[in-house]
Amino acid sequence: MRVDVVMPQMGESVIEGVVAKWLVKAGDAVSKDQPLVEISSDKVDAEIPSPAAGVVAEILAKEGDTVPILAPIARIETEMAAAPPEPPAKAPWDEETEGFPGAMARRTGPPLTAQPPVETVTPPRPPTPRPEGERVRISPVVARMAQERGLDLTKIPGTGIDGRVTKKDVEDYLAGGAAKAQAPPAPPVAQPAPPVAQPPVAPSPPEPVKPPAAAAAEEDQVIPFTPIRKRIAEHMVMSKRTSPHVHTFAEVDMRRVASYREAKKREGTSLTYLPFLIAAAVRALKEFPVMNASVAGESTVIRKAIHIGVAVDTSRGLIVPVIRDADKKTILEISGAVEDFSSRAASHRIRPDELGGGTFTISNPGPKGNLFGTPIINQPQVGILRMGQVIKRPVVVQADGEDAIVIRPMMYLSLGYDHRVIDGVTGNGFLFRVREILESGDFPG
Repeated sequence: MRVDVVMPQMGESVIEGVVAKWLVKAGDAVSKDQPLVEISSDKVDAEIPSPAAGVVAEILAKEGDTVPILAPIARIETEMAAAPPEPPAKAPWDEETEGFPGAMARRTGPPLTAQPPVETVTPPRPPTPRPEGERVRISPVVARMAQERGLDLTKIPGTGIDGRVTKKDVEDYLAGGAAKAQAPPAPPVAQPAPPVAQPPVAPSPPEPVKPPAAAAAEEDQVIPFTPIRKRIAEHMVMSKRTSPHVHTFAEVDMRRVASYREAKKREGTSLTYLPFLIAAAVRALKEFPVMNASVAGESTVIRKAIHIGVAVDTSRGLIVPVIRDADKKTILEISGAVEDFSSRAASHRIRPDELGGGTFTISNPGPKGNLFGTPIINQPQVGILRMGQVIKRPVVVQADGEDAIVIRPMMYLSLGYDHRVIDGVTGNGFLFRVREILESGDFPG
C-alpha cells in the first residue's frame, strides 16, 4: 500500500509551499514521524514527518519546486514484502497542468503489456481565448509576478487548465514570445494607396528601471537567499509598494513601568518591557479601532478580535507569531505568551497555525537595542508599533511648579501606519494614548 506525503497547510492564508531540502531519497527505509523534507512558505519553515513506516517509493517534487497545499510530493510504500520500490521519479511539478506528469497514469493505468516502442510527440497546448471581461484565474506566484512587474494579466493568453495563466505564460510574455503569439496576423498585401496624413504616434511608455546588478569580486562571499529569506524580501518589497508608509514617534517616561517590574521581581516574577507595550497597544486599539484593521480592495475591514503579532528573530529569519485575543489576557499572561514564543522560535518549533491571522504587529529591537527604527507594515494590516531601547538619561520635569532635571528611564516609540486608511490625527492620537497608558503604570493582573 502506498501513502501520499502531501504539502501541508502552513497558515490560514498560505496556499503553497516550497520544497527546500529533502532529508531522504527514493529507496530509503523510514519510520513513522521521521522527518522527510524541509518545506518553506512566506510565513515559516517546517519539517514534514513521514505519515507511515515503510520505504520511500517515489519523490515527486524536487528541491526548489513550489507546490500547492495538499498536493502529493512523495509516496511511502508501507508493504515491505511488495515489489521493490520504483526508481525515483524525475517529474517536477508542472505548473501548466498543476500536477505531476504521469502521476495519474501510475495510479490508474491499465496493466502493462509488451508493446514495441512508439515515439510520440505531444503538441503544445494552444492558448485558450478569453472572453472580454472574464476574470483571469491565476496562482499566487503569478499574481506576485504580475504585481511586481505591473502586468495586465488579461493581455496574456493562458495555456493552463481552463485557460489559467501559468508562470511559464508570464515568463514567455516577458521574454517577448507571448507578445509575438498575440500579435494579429499580417494583413494581405494591398496595392499602393495615395499617402494620407497620419496622426502623431504616442511615445511608448518607459520600461521600468531595473536596479544595477552587483558584481562579486573573487574574494567576496556569495550567500544565496534561503526560501524563507526570499519570501521575507518579497513581502517587504510588496508592503512598501502597497502602502504609503507614514512614521511618527513618541518619547515615553517608563519610570512607573520600571517600578512595576521591580515590584513583580521581588515577588519572584520577571517581566521584560515588551509585554507592557503589548498591553498598552491593546487598550489603545479598543479606543482607535480603525488601527486594528485590514485593507480589502477599496474597503477597510475593522477587526473585532485583537490578535497581536510579535516579531521574533530566528537563525533562519524573522517570523511573527500571533497572540490570540490579546485583549482578554492579563499582563502576566501576555508575558508568558511572549516567553513561550521566544523559546520555541529559537528551536524552530513554532507551529504554522500560530503565524496567521494577526490584526496588529509589535516589533522590538531585541537585547542589543537602539533608540528607534521605522518598521515596515505587515500586510494586510494597517499599523505596526516598534519600541526602542529603554535608557536612563536626564530629562526636564515639573516638580512643585518648578522645572527640574531628573534621571528617568526613557524610551522612543515608532508607529508606522498606512496613509490610505489612517490619517495623521488618528495615528498621532493612537500613539499618544499608548504613551499615556505606559506612563500611568496602570496594568492590572
